Amino acid sequence: MQIGKHSRKLAALRKATKHGNLTSDGLLPIEGPILLEEAQRSGIEIVDVFRKAGAPMPAVEPDAIFEVSEEAFKTVQDTEHSQGIIATVRPRQYTLGDIFAVSPELIMVLGRLQDPGNVGTILRIGESFGATGCIALRGTVSFYNGKVVRASAGSVFRFPHIGSETLDETVSLLRSRRIGLIGTSPNAADTIEQWDWRKPSAILIGNEGQGLDPKELATCDKVLRIPHKGTVESLNSAIAAAIILYEASKQRRS
Repeated sequence: MQIGKHSRKLAALRKATKHGNLTSDGLLPIEGPILLEEAQRSGIEIVDVFRKAGAPMPAVEPDAIFEVSEEAFKTVQDTEHSQGIIATVRPRQYTLGDIFAVSPELIMVLGRLQDPGNVGTILRIGESFGATGCIALRGTVSFYNGKVVRASAGSVFRFPHIGSETLDETVSLLRSRRIGLIGTSPNAADTIEQWDWRKPSAILIGNEGQGLDPKELATCDKVLRIPHKGTVESLNSAIAAAIILYEASKQRRS
């Protein structure tokens, strides 16, 4: 079916992509055949596929396929070198119940992270190393941001996550469930190897530029450091998350 650039569907797609959120119908824009195939593999409903004229169609089963001219497609693509496939999918809406569904908990808490590549990568890392969920504090970039979705490489479809929680609400919830909140600082006495990651834990990852602020550090039950050469001041947030989760998964496997 042919569709023009002034259609309601493309207008809704443009708006959601620009603001990094869902459409008014609760649909998530995704771009590229690989991400589309990941959505289908993850059991996510694929509602509409918008295909630029001449682009190959991936082996997916959407509710509808729309042919879009090259001119119209340029108004909705979110990547510079698009492969000519954009879709809207209906993502799972996770709840706190999903975050705490698996015990012992190993939860990622994102403290005002602004880089969408880091947030998406942390979702992917969390799924890879057996974390049980992710909570984003207010001020963290939206999980529906296109770069977050692409960096997650499909984990956003499967890994439980919720956003826009306050620090106080999150800390209160964790303590009510006896889940230790762990922060990191290069000045901490103990290292991540000295924590027993087999017990319920939540890892607080700080803002890329500022790290954990004084209030966030004060709310942590334990502050640890990642051992590395002192000539390097700090690690990228996604790298730090990967190192901590690797240590946690290693302990939990043993």
